[in-house]
Amino acid sequence: MALLAALPALAALAVFGIIRTPDSPGYVAYAEQLRAGLPSGAALLAEGPSPVSLFRTPGYPALLAALQWALPAGWTWAAVLLQIAAQAGVAALAHRTALRLGLPRRAALGAALLPAIGFAVVVQIAILTDALYAALATAAALLLARGRPAAAAGAGLLLAAATLLREATPFLAFGYLPLAWLAMSRDAARRALAAALVLAGPWAAVLGLTAWNDARIGRPVLTTSRQTVMVQAVLPLLKRHLPVYDGEDAFDRIARATVGGGEYGAIDELHRRLVSEAHMTAPDIADAATRRYLRAWRRFPLAMLVATIQNFRHEFLALPFQPVDTVGALIVYAGWPRPVFDRLNLLWAALRHGSVLAGLEIAFDVTTRLAGTCIAVLAIATPWVLRRRPDRTARVLLGFWLVCAGYFAVYLPVHIEPRYLVPVVPLACLLAAACLVTERVRQGREGGDLA
Repeated sequence: MALLAALPALAALAVFGIIRTPDSPGYVAYAEQLRAGLPSGAALLAEGPSPVSLFRTPGYPALLAALQWALPAGWTWAAVLLQIAAQAGVAALAHRTALRLGLPRRAALGAALLPAIGFAVVVQIAILTDALYAALATAAALLLARGRPAAAAGAGLLLAAATLLREATPFLAFGYLPLAWLAMSRDAARRALAAALVLAGPWAAVLGLTAWNDARIGRPVLTTSRQTVMVQAVLPLLKRHLPVYDGEDAFDRIARATVGGGEYGAIDELHRRLVSEAHMTAPDIADAATRRYLRAWRRFPLAMLVATIQNFRHEFLALPFQPVDTVGALIVYAGWPRPVFDRLNLLWAALRHGSVLAGLEIAFDVTTRLAGTCIAVLAIATPWVLRRRPDRTARVLLGFWLVCAGYFAVYLPVHIEPRYLVPVVPLACLLAAACLVTERVRQGREGGDLA
């Protein structure tokens, strides 16, 4: 099972090699700092507008540093193979969970293997946190489905490790609480214990990281990534010429002069000028950007709500199954020109000129997108489809659904990318399979039940 799940990523690795994205150099630089000795105090704050060891969490760079020490010539390959193995392990765990929930063998196999040919392929062969993070976050949800305090403790530990890879995890962890509650027996004390164990892990990691940074720079920050994402979140309002930065303090004046037009590329210039002209540090910028983001919600709630909704892109619906986009992303990330088959406007133009091949490519693209969208729609419909089922399986599936919803609730108001959603794709596939089987049973075309 695990080997089957690993095959698509291994094939992609053989064809495209190891992928390095614009974020990859930051992780590598952080790893090199860990090996050489991290700066601290004024030296760290003077490193630049966005010191890498403050902007990123230390988990993934620490792993890279360990691999660099152990395998100086092959650490990148070791990192990627570890990521592939982690995702393969999650597929095996998803398969066992599906069987435990009563799905037929073919449905369980399909639900577990389908994510292996999705966007997860891209992140598995890249020097990025996403594959390992997704493995930890998905495994935490699958463990909670077992409905035991020990499983809840394990999920909390996995989410603690995930916090070391991505700073949003403590907030995402709240989406796991309903699953911890619903999967447990109806004893209130056991349910409360499970919920506490789930939250304890990531928030303990937060306390540790903030204490570490406090010792380094005298500021108890988790990361300073807010200096970018909290500005990025209000760019749609700036494009509409809303007075997000209308104050007369240094931050607002420089923000108007740099990002006032709503251009993402101007954020780096904003940071540079805040450091050079306003003598702000990265933590100062992060705090100021956060205050203005919250102020934008108070002053322009409707505009911020519209921006949040617009952050949802139609391709997210097809995320469970979009082989065309996956291959296109692999090609682009590998540094090759964007392929024609990933550009529908060019395909339509070729079709109008009589290209049969373009017509076949369009048909394949549309068919696969529809298939992926159907999976997502089935997953979204879980509460409705299972509304009349009082059994534990239905409660667990509803918990999975709420975990998925939590990711959108946390990311949509700020910034969201397909790779951020890799952790929920296996859960969505399980939900879709369960809904499909439930409907078939209900209509009398299956003789069994799920539970």
